[in-house]
Amino acid sequence: MIIEITTKAKYAENEERGFIGRMAHAGLKVRAARLARLYRVDAAFSRAEFDRLGSELLTDRITETYSLSRPRPGLKGWRVEVWLKDSVTDVVGESVKSAVADVLGKEPSAVRFGHAYYVDCSSEKELRRAVAGTLVNETVNKFGIQKI
Repeated sequence: MIIEITTKAKYAENEERGFIGRMAHAGLKVRAARLARLYRVDAAFSRAEFDRLGSELLTDRITETYSLSRPRPGLKGWRVEVWLKDSVTDVVGESVKSAVADVLGKEPSAVRFGHAYYVDCSSEKELRRAVAGTLVNETVNKFGIQKI
């Protein structure tokens, strides 16, 4: 199950503006963006247990929301997911895996950490180039782009 954490709109302006600026520096004009953290928790937990992880462990209730399904960001364009390759040690994932065991009393088989970027821009090809040049190190990261 993937748990997606997003910053509430009224608190997200700085991170979105920073991302848009980074993409502009890479030559991509972005009209709007939304950013999210992703946690892929590999476990046979119930939906209620995943909800508990999202609400009690991974989310700051004041500034963030969580979703167990892909949220609708309210913009058109593409969704970019960036993950560490499976062969790379994920220290954030390992830390969260331990925290999950503390919260639920049982440990998932694995937790991986990643990012999602919802991007409103005119070209998937230009987006792919900008992402490859700024957001990923292809030695350690993998990424995918989907139309939203």
